[in-house]
Amino acid sequence: MRRKSQIVLAITFMVAAPVSFSYIYICEIVQQEIRSTHEAAAELTSELARLANNAAPELTSAQNDPDALRRTIAYYLSTDSNLNAMLESVVGAFRYVYDASIVDAGGKVILHTDPDLIGNQVSERPEFQLLQNADFRRQLRMVYNPPNIYEVRLPLQLNGAPFGSVRLGINTLFIRSEVTPRLRHAVIISGIAILLSLLLAAGLSHIALGQPSLAGESG
Repeated sequence: MRRKSQIVLAITFMVAAPVSFSYIYICEIVQQEIRSTHEAAAELTSELARLANNAAPELTSAQNDPDALRRTIAYYLSTDSNLNAMLESVVGAFRYVYDASIVDAGGKVILHTDPDLIGNQVSERPEFQLLQNADFRRQLRMVYNPPNIYEVRLPLQLNGAPFGSVRLGINTLFIRSEVTPRLRHAVIISGIAILLSLLLAAGLSHIALGQPSLAGESG
């Protein structure tokens, strides 16, 4: 009985080990993709914020009229060639970016990769941090549910005062398209590992449990 218990524990370990490793590996694939997407998006928002700061003029005469100040800054941002060129390039150059915009403190779109949205009130979307901070199972649901747009935001401080924010829309469909081939490969490898573990465990148990009976027969 003691020997059988040891064999059962050994078999359980041999099967559980590849299953646990597979779960951890798949979890790491999803979280790594989400982390790298957030890091790349954060770099883009920082660069757009830098260009916005360069485009904003240093104004003093309008300091007593905040509305006039915001309108002037918005004009300079909307006409700056470097900022506009960078904004227009992010969607095509970076696969995970759905759209990009600069929004003032009142939620009005100053610049947007979709020109038709300029001047409109921005539509509120969930922050990307929600996806990044979720546990693994919820991350899978968020990535593999119908596509959703999450935002990476960076506050803008222009001309010595809060102005609004830089926003990047990240579509979970892009994350899914990157993760799925790697997950499929991981599942196949994991399935092979688990099958081999089961075959090995079955073989060892047969040998181990068969030895006493053979010994008895020879006696």
